[in-house]
Amino acid sequence: MRGINLPQTFERRGTSVPLHHKDFAHTRVREYFHGEDRLLEAVIPNYSGTRRGELVVVPWDQLPQMGSLDMRDQQVHEKVQATSSTRDLDPINIREICLAADAALSGDPSIMDAAKRAVARDDEDRSMVRLSLIAQLTRESGIARGDTLMARTNTRTLMELMGSGSGRSRIDLDLLIERVMIFAAERGNCTVVDAKSYLDPLVGMITPFGNVTAKGEEKNNGFLYLQHTRLLQFRSELAGYRSQIREELDHQIGLILEAADECIAYVNDRLSLLNELLGKLADMFDGNMNAIDRLDRLRRDVGYGLDGWEDMITMWRGAYVARDAIGGDRAMERAVQRIAGYAPRIPVREVHPDHELVKPGSRYEQARVKMVSEMHSWENGTLDAELQSRVTKGREAKAGGQAASRTAAPAREPKSGE
Repeated sequence: MRGINLPQTFERRGTSVPLHHKDFAHTRVREYFHGEDRLLEAVIPNYSGTRRGELVVVPWDQLPQMGSLDMRDQQVHEKVQATSSTRDLDPINIREICLAADAALSGDPSIMDAAKRAVARDDEDRSMVRLSLIAQLTRESGIARGDTLMARTNTRTLMELMGSGSGRSRIDLDLLIERVMIFAAERGNCTVVDAKSYLDPLVGMITPFGNVTAKGEEKNNGFLYLQHTRLLQFRSELAGYRSQIREELDHQIGLILEAADECIAYVNDRLSLLNELLGKLADMFDGNMNAIDRLDRLRRDVGYGLDGWEDMITMWRGAYVARDAIGGDRAMERAVQRIAGYAPRIPVREVHPDHELVKPGSRYEQARVKMVSEMHSWENGTLDAELQSRVTKGREAKAGGQAASRTAAPAREPKSGE
């Protein structure tokens, strides 16, 4: 699960594409460039006929030739093939592709219904996040202007105003929104029209994280936030079950917990940075792309950091919840063994850009972007023996030529007094 030859970035690790075909379970997609041509690869772990732990890497467009895809998988495959950039392959976009295919073409009614509910919940989340941003701007405006009532506003307060039967309350809400947008425009040194135009893009970027909350306010939306919550619960259940597992499998549970802790810490750090960024929401309306770029980077990091865990958690929950009905300990052990083989790890470079494992493990990436003077093994970092001999001879010849040149140079005439 950890080694110097693992991909060094999320993009080289690839993005999980949950296909229904059993041989393609846990398949990832990644891109690479051959000259100016953008190509996609399918990375398939433990493909039928291979040894455990091996990866099969094939061109993405060849996937249908390796197994019969149902209509749902065909649509997912085609949509992924039609992407045009690295951004199109991030976990957030791949999730949208899979949900749309599940809702329209899944042969399992339960999967279809779950996908439709998820799509509807995303729409609800967007509306709620928009309201929470207005509430956050109201708080910031109240603090800046010394208005105690505005400084205490939260999303629930605005919801109560929206649901009020009083026409006066609705007018007050409209005036409140106008007032906070004027505040955002003043803070951002832009027009009110510009400030309002920035709002919807911000809502779209923040929606996966759920509501911007005030102190003490609960959050129960945003699919990335909920994925992280489920990972925390999974980690707790697995740790609690560890005392009941056979000694032979204890090491595998340890590996899963290590992977989960690594991911949880990585995501927690970035959620903390996100909270700091959203705590000064009005500063993001100044048209300066720095804050937007930081927000976009956090979306990317959290999305990739959680990528691949949803299938692991589903596998565990299925065995854990129904463990007494489906074989008890044997079902749990099968789940543990499978998760231990597939639990995703955070690539080293994403956490430690200067880590000692990065350079040996990424030589195959470096070779794509710059010329190298000596060919090293991608497996262990050692110098190729044949090329080492050539390089050594070349250096000796060059050194000999320089020495001869110095010998042939005219002697310096001594200065007076020497």
